[in-house]
Amino acid sequence: MEFRVLGPVECYGDDGARLNLGPPKQRAVLALLLAQAGRVIPVDRLISVLWDDAPPKTALKNLQVYVYQLRKVVGSRLLSRAPGYLMSVDAAELDLIRFTGLLEVARRERTPQRYREALALWRGPALADLAASGLLRGVVARLEELRLAARVECAEAELDLGRHVEVVADLSEWVREHPLNERLREQQMTALHRAGRPAEALAAYRECRGVLADELGVEPGERLRRLQAELLRAKPVAAQAVRQLPPDVVAFAGRSRELALIRSQVRPDRVAVCVVTGQAGIGKSALAVRAAHEIAGSFPDGRLYADLSDGAADRVLGRFLRALGDRPGDEEAVRYRSLTAGRRLLVVLDNAATADQVRRLLPTGPGSVVLITSRRPLTALPGASCVRLGALPLDEATQLLSGVAGPVGAAAELVRWCGGVPLALRIAGARLARRPQWTAEVLAARLAGETRRLDELRLGDVAVRSAFSVSYSELGSPAAARVFRLLGLLDGPDFAVAAARALTDVPDVEELLAELAGAHLVEEPVPGRFAVHDLLRLFARERCRAAESPAERALALERLHKHYLEALADNPGDLWLAEERDNLLAAAHQASPADAIAFAAGLSWYFRRRSELADWAELNVLALEAARSLGDVRAEALALKELGAACERGFRFTEALAHWTQALELARSLHDRQLEAVLLNNLGIVHWRRRDLAAALSSLGASLALREELSDARGAAYVRTNLGLVHAASGDLPAALGCYEETLRTFRACGDRSGELHALANTADAHRRLGSLDRALELAAEALALARSVGDRQIEAGVLLDRGSVHELAGRAGPARESYAEAGELSRRIGFRWGESEAARKLAALDG
Repeated sequence: MEFRVLGPVECYGDDGARLNLGPPKQRAVLALLLAQAGRVIPVDRLISVLWDDAPPKTALKNLQVYVYQLRKVVGSRLLSRAPGYLMSVDAAELDLIRFTGLLEVARRERTPQRYREALALWRGPALADLAASGLLRGVVARLEELRLAARVECAEAELDLGRHVEVVADLSEWVREHPLNERLREQQMTALHRAGRPAEALAAYRECRGVLADELGVEPGERLRRLQAELLRAKPVAAQAVRQLPPDVVAFAGRSRELALIRSQVRPDRVAVCVVTGQAGIGKSALAVRAAHEIAGSFPDGRLYADLSDGAADRVLGRFLRALGDRPGDEEAVRYRSLTAGRRLLVVLDNAATADQVRRLLPTGPGSVVLITSRRPLTALPGASCVRLGALPLDEATQLLSGVAGPVGAAAELVRWCGGVPLALRIAGARLARRPQWTAEVLAARLAGETRRLDELRLGDVAVRSAFSVSYSELGSPAAARVFRLLGLLDGPDFAVAAARALTDVPDVEELLAELAGAHLVEEPVPGRFAVHDLLRLFARERCRAAESPAERALALERLHKHYLEALADNPGDLWLAEERDNLLAAAHQASPADAIAFAAGLSWYFRRRSELADWAELNVLALEAARSLGDVRAEALALKELGAACERGFRFTEALAHWTQALELARSLHDRQLEAVLLNNLGIVHWRRRDLAAALSSLGASLALREELSDARGAAYVRTNLGLVHAASGDLPAALGCYEETLRTFRACGDRSGELHALANTADAHRRLGSLDRALELAAEALALARSVGDRQIEAGVLLDRGSVHELAGRAGPARESYAEAGELSRRIGFRWGESEAARKLAALDG
């Protein structure tokens, strides 16, 4: 439901229909409760307010009838709470709560936009229909005081930004509604004077003086009298100052940080130069124009604007001279500097290509501000500040889209395909506005296909592709253009210099990447790593397909994949793997079948150790498909082995059984007894998981026989570890402990830390189940340290659960709770669903 008190008292149902609230006193009951929503209003207070302290004998009964009738409308939101009643509403349901919330934000940010968002909720005087009946005068007065304070603070914020002309009309209206408020009168006089209307400012003072004398019999206060004296002495503001700014942007969203940064450049003691830079279509011009309009009132001597996209800076200088009252001729730059030295000007130079273009157009008067937009940062301009624009986040992008198209439902996918680029969002919004039968989902579906996305982001002469083409055509060297095109082949989120060097086969590629970054065709979010925006990547890929042959493109990707595979073969550290994991997965999807198999072989151990099951499985599905396409039986068996392991880790035992059974058949067809032994061991594990202990013993026994036949002591130790698990499941804990201790000695002797970890964890569990709690804790501590050392996070979570169980059995609830909570948090982070649910179950049982 929706309740409104900032105007006539109204209530709307969930379907948008306005509901009947009954006679005035019944509406007044609701209004009084809403004015203090969430607080109990005593019955005596309600009666006193409703009947002006002179209630009839039937007042209580009447009030109860009003409450009864209101409950038919508002339901359980109207509650009886001794000694009276209260209204329980959500913040989004009541305009008064939304208003006070927005007002708090406005007071923190001191921005007119926030104040106006709050004031826009008012539809007239507070409780207008009741006020006309003389009801709730005190409540009405309190609410009106809130609105008046918001208006005064809004006007103050507008004047602080120099928006004198813009606020005059509002102040005139507010003064009519509050003719005795001297602060509003003061603001009205200030705005009129600064807007070049001094006579009207003085007339406003005379009007105020007459109203105060007629209504109150007093003179204006000291502040107003002092302001009148200042205006009488002040030099008139020139009414003919040049104003060349284009119209303000109609639909604009976000960029509050950047706007605040530009506003902070306004200083009385120097010329401030601010360069707004970013990739094509990112909204540089829109930001500059919006910022210029926000600060324009601080520049009474003139506001100059020029579009430098045609590169004709000399013609612009002549136009500026004419606008300032001079005539073009000799030594124009000298005369421009002289002419601007005594003026406070705002100069907006749009689409500058180089620093040389703008140097002669910079004014010299202290307090002047120059806003420049450029695809390049123009670092050659000394003392210039730089505002770099990136893509809009989802909420601001959605707001911009709605500003162009009107309310847009389910916009997230559409915003995603537009990449948060304002130009793309404006085009998409305009297309939705022109085709009202389209929904955001329809347009998003059209944008989903990579090959047609840039075609769809076009409206008449305005197109994302065209904007990118300008930046691409301005590149200084064919080599940089080629590097940009080849970068379009990448599917990963970012890339290192070494990867770009391999892809392009250019030894000094870092210099060309710097040139591309200067043109905002690539970004360098962290030193040494670069990224290409999704839409720019599509543009680069188009250009690559047009300029490079299929063989050249394939060779470039082959070089990249060779680089990644060689790095994997060198046993890279976790830091490199964490940085490159998404790029490696993307490369595996693009790779030839042989390279896809190699990527799976090089990465499976990493995903296994980190229990990143989805990526582990996805990688080996690729390898399986590649192996089958090549007829490589061994690679097929190995991919099935890894797929089964990923499924077993994810508790998908039926799938694991199917994958390992297929792999076993292939291993036997290859006469690979070592692989056969591994797979028999794995099948024993999954049979144990499925509680088919007989099948588990059979598979593990066959595996152990093969291991001993092959003289593989370490492999046999792994099998004995799993035999111990089966013995434990059947209740023979001494036999299980014997297996674990033997395997622990073997793993330590051969330096197998992973095997030692499993043996330690299992030995600790066996001692726990046998009641040897102190020994179990000692072993759990060893296992935990080793798990963290080797980075096996799933085993670490299991040991934490076991340690918690030991503490719980020993009656130590506090340490048990800590261990369970740590296990649950770790399991949640790594996607170990069983560990997470088991930790939650144990915590609930402990707390219950």
